[in-house]
Amino acid sequence: MPKLEIKAIAKPALSLFLICLIAAASLAVVNLFTAEPIAANELRLANESRQLIFPGAQFEDMGGYFAAYLDGELLGWCIDTQAQGYGGPVRVSTGLNPEGRVVKVQIISAAGETPGLGQKIREESFLRKFIGGSDHVAVDSIASATYSSQAVVQAVNEALAFYREFIA
Repeated sequence: MPKLEIKAIAKPALSLFLICLIAAASLAVVNLFTAEPIAANELRLANESRQLIFPGAQFEDMGGYFAAYLDGELLGWCIDTQAQGYGGPVRVSTGLNPEGRVVKVQIISAAGETPGLGQKIREESFLRKFIGGSDHVAVDSIASATYSSQAVVQAVNEALAFYREFIA
């Protein structure tokens, strides 16, 4: 067996280390420049979802959920939750009336879900099935989008559990 020299091992190892260091530094710089715009976009999407649930309402951040008011009258609450879908997290905003019943569900983001199949969770025909739920909702999955639709069910149930534990 031939004897390995230190240079034969050190040179490729050092080259690989430098390549990894440059790649990691590049990713850190990209993250530095994109983190703030991504966060701002996520906030904008969440605010738009809440406005679709309670149009024209003013929202008060209650620390973990939002109270919706219109002309000083409490319309209900919006609770933002997320669950794991097929292609990544599915963020959902669940609107509840003062009695704790679901008035509307909006998908904040589901970018990783399969176009055409998993994105069907955004359709009103699916989201309407949650209206009126107040305890534990059980909604049939969308054909060929089981993981995505179950993520929405899980997120809505988490919002209802949050309501029962912290608001009711």
